[in-house]
Amino acid sequence: MKKRLTRKLYLAMATVLAGGVLFSSARASHHFESLLAKQFPAYDLTDLYVFDAEKPGRTVFLMDVNPTTKGDGKPVLGENGVYSFHIASNRNMTGKGLTITAHVEGSELAIGVVDRANPAVGTLGNEVGRVPIGAEKVLGNGIRVWSGAARDPFVGNSDGIIKFNREFDESTLDLRAFENAKDLFTTFYTTALVMEVPNELLPSEIAVFASSAMYNIDKWEQVNRLANPLMTHLFMHNNPMEVSEHVGHRPDRDMTRKYALSGNVLKAVVLDGRIKDPVAYADSIANRLLPDMLTYKVGTKAAYTVDSLNGRRPSDDAMDVALSLFLGRAVTDYANTFDRHPKSFPYVVPAVAGMNK
Repeated sequence: MKKRLTRKLYLAMATVLAGGVLFSSARASHHFESLLAKQFPAYDLTDLYVFDAEKPGRTVFLMDVNPTTKGDGKPVLGENGVYSFHIASNRNMTGKGLTITAHVEGSELAIGVVDRANPAVGTLGNEVGRVPIGAEKVLGNGIRVWSGAARDPFVGNSDGIIKFNREFDESTLDLRAFENAKDLFTTFYTTALVMEVPNELLPSEIAVFASSAMYNIDKWEQVNRLANPLMTHLFMHNNPMEVSEHVGHRPDRDMTRKYALSGNVLKAVVLDGRIKDPVAYADSIANRLLPDMLTYKVGTKAAYTVDSLNGRRPSDDAMDVALSLFLGRAVTDYANTFDRHPKSFPYVVPAVAGMNK
């Protein structure tokens, strides 16, 4: 594992971020937020989903990575790193927890388990099995694993949020930015890591985040981490220093960035002029979203909504929820192409050769 990444992973990118602004050809709800993610997009995390499985008694953890994935049916994962689902019993990451990891070994994914939710960067854990990349397998501990290229399940009006943020930078609130009603991601692809875990292996209530790390020259470095959608591209928009800190560290340091999130929400609700106590509202949203983890009551129906942030399903309208939380009232991006969200394992639409032609 501890070898330099080959240049074949230094993929050409159609998009970059400048000063934290998302440009129109970006590919998912999180994109290229760190220098390493820009250089090595195979480690760029784009979305995290946590929800109840099709069969009772199991919970699904789905991580989308590498927004440069093509529709040729070929998943692209980093060969010198690790992808991790961090599963804690609370957002303070105290008490019972575990981390489920995946790293590439030849043509297989080696799956590891760590008995805590916040292990050191680069921890692989105790190996519990291997699964061919692009295939499905149930491991001895009951965890069902699939990886592969798939249609990007994220639904969102990327052009709209770019225009919205541009106006917001000029202290103007313009929801007409979303009137094009275009879902940019309907033709995009991702590399998906899916793990369906027996509930008996999990705490009864969980707080989850995903991370990626790579061994870079002579040390392990965290490339990215995420949980709530649009955290950096809306709630921390136009604050590249805080974004860099956010993706480079773990949730146990998130409250040091509370001011960055609450400040943006405060500006939004003041411009909108509909919240009676904008300071209290802004602080409440910061406290609700930080530490940045998806909370979920195991065994219940997952739903990522304004009223209930209980896990997140791929079919949840996450951009609408984020915008509504940001402004304190119902807001839509008008992008509603929820046509690529199967209810059965692996819960994504696998890409096949020639799909993007």
